[in-house]
Amino acid sequence: MAVRTMEEARAWRARMENLTKEATDATASTMPEAFPKLKGDGSLVRAGTRINWHGMLKRAAADLWDTAENTPENAPSLWEDIDYRDGIRIIPDLITAGTAFQKGELGWWGDAVYRSVHDGANVWTPEEYPAAWEKAEEEGDV
Repeated sequence: MAVRTMEEARAWRARMENLTKEATDATASTMPEAFPKLKGDGSLVRAGTRINWHGMLKRAAADLWDTAENTPENAPSLWEDIDYRDGIRIIPDLITAGTAFQKGELGWWGDAVYRSVHDGANVWTPEEYPAAWEKAEEEGDV
């Protein structure tokens, strides 16, 4: 559908903004380019706002001002990482009981995708306990 007027363009933009607000982190991670970038204009960024930071999603941990001092690079404590890439959860260096992977769940470890093969809660990284993971190598695996 072609957008013919400025009014139609604004309506499409509003719909897109609503969709990005409602998207889960997993879904949002597949489309970081749909999220706003910081402008450095001093405007208020509300806690929970997700942004596109160099192609990766970040979430504001607190209300902050859009200034050079408050970027994820200069003030990392003001930002949270979105723990998904391309819709798949990133395996953290430390996995707690609350963040454990379930059998069959996929996870990014470095530049590779792994599948948890451990029965029950998997709290190990592929490096710590390789027997709990298998590399998802085939197209259909991911």
